[in-house]
Amino acid sequence: MTDKTHKTLTTSVTQSPDAPGPQGLMLVEVWPAGAAYAWETRDQRLCSATVTATMVREKSCATRRLDPPVTSPSGLHPIFTLFTDGWVRLFGADHQQVTAATCSGTPLKVRKVGTVAGGARTLYAAWFPDYTKGSIELTLSDGGTTSKAPLALGDAGDRTCSPAS
Repeated sequence: MTDKTHKTLTTSVTQSPDAPGPQGLMLVEVWPAGAAYAWETRDQRLCSATVTATMVREKSCATRRLDPPVTSPSGLHPIFTLFTDGWVRLFGADHQQVTAATCSGTPLKVRKVGTVAGGARTLYAAWFPDYTKGSIELTLSDGGTTSKAPLALGDAGDRTCSPAS
């Protein structure tokens, strides 16, 4: 399926200002009927799309480069919400790596998607079966130092994540 969805998306954006930059398309999520992708344009705008084998269902791109701005020494940023076979929250970690995540104290799988912003931001995706509100707790690593930080998901949904106390 990913070969077909990749080709469909590539054909759709290749000749546009939203065409992927040198790193190309980054796979966010695959499900039986399609796939979700993220990419950085040549002018450093972030984009995402959900795609079936025959069409781009949804595509969104930032209007400004490096939006949200990269923070130093580190930072977390919600980037896009993608609707796949569930609800996917794409987020960025600036100058740090996510090593673990929990939703209300239960381990949550977080998938590394790729890097953007000249390597300063790593994109990650967290999948939920449906809209989820609250925040997840992330364990972060930065040059041998470990810390914890919440990432806000939003305020819609029947399911709630809250950082463990």
